[in-house]
Amino acid sequence: MINREIVYERNLTGSYMKIPAGIHAGLDERLMLRKKIQGALPVEKAYVDGNGQYWYNISGKQSLDVYCRIKPVGIELIERLIVSICSEMEILEWNMIRTSCLCLDPELIFVTNSNQEFIFTIYPDGTGGIEKEFEQLMEYLLTRIDHKDTQAVRAAYSIYEQSLREGYSIMDLRSVIMDSKKQDDAVQREQSTVIENRPEYISPSYASAPQAPEEVHRESRRESGTGKKPKKIKTQPDRKTGWLERLRQKLTDWGILEPEQSKKKEEVRPVYPEEIYTEPEPVIHPTICLSSYVGKARGVLLYQGSDKLEDIRMEGSSLRIGYGKDADIRIDRDTVSNLHARIDREGDAYYIEDLNSTNGTFVNDEPLAYKERRKLESNDSVRFADIRYRFV
Repeated sequence: MINREIVYERNLTGSYMKIPAGIHAGLDERLMLRKKIQGALPVEKAYVDGNGQYWYNISGKQSLDVYCRIKPVGIELIERLIVSICSEMEILEWNMIRTSCLCLDPELIFVTNSNQEFIFTIYPDGTGGIEKEFEQLMEYLLTRIDHKDTQAVRAAYSIYEQSLREGYSIMDLRSVIMDSKKQDDAVQREQSTVIENRPEYISPSYASAPQAPEEVHRESRRESGTGKKPKKIKTQPDRKTGWLERLRQKLTDWGILEPEQSKKKEEVRPVYPEEIYTEPEPVIHPTICLSSYVGKARGVLLYQGSDKLEDIRMEGSSLRIGYGKDADIRIDRDTVSNLHARIDREGDAYYIEDLNSTNGTFVNDEPLAYKERRKLESNDSVRFADIRYRFV
């Protein structure tokens, strides 16, 4: 556990998390800075006023605590997290870095926006035990899990109880999870085999295959080597239908009936109703003086561009804005991240927060740092990447 101040900063090169360097880093620090460690945040060391700082690049990533506020926590996420933690411990051991340097604080575990992969923070001055931090991590996840999903709650509490046992290992938890997945896969394969062996089962690849016509079967019998040609099947016309056709032909020859091809279709002329002129009602647009507008905010972001984008209206207590399908308000632009920003309403006040987007969120052309909540005032300029709005 890091007992140091964490500062977030956004500049032209990206979004960064800055943590003061420890005084007992030693060999772990040199190994960490020597090369990029798989599954860990890229880090560089800088000096400010003679004091060392670790600068972690967190661009395009969400911390686990923010991710759990945006999306519900299920057992699938917990299992993936445990497997990722064990894999990262093995990577650290391979690079001769102590596993105690692996931070399991929800604020220091990140999830990529692209493929939902877990990325960890390596802090060389870590002195806590990895098992104790994992226990605290499970306590946090139990408060965030969807308690309507009874199966997920039972599985999460079972994992938490195992972490409280004396002498437990996180690697043992991974083994239990992997064995459980293998058993589930075996059950699914067995069920699919039983279904395929049923007499009435029809393979999907043949269920929609068209039936061969009678002529194809005849040719196949001819080519089978029997030497006998198939008998021709004569089709007899319907007597009643043939008699009516002959009678219609005779009446046509005698001039009683007109030929069908010479029949002229009656031309249907459209009938137009009388045009009634109605004077349109005037549309009154309220005029807002943006330079001197004061008063209670209505929670509306007015689009300020030339593209056909709609205004954003705050209807609930929270609103997620982005390009992806999980966003409440979707902005169809490539410069906007999947989950770009979030606006919360608390009483009559509105607060905006950047969700560590790639191209940033700006209020009055000032970039918001990660986890910075800025109160919106009337007439503020809000920009998501290059898409500009006016808050009223």
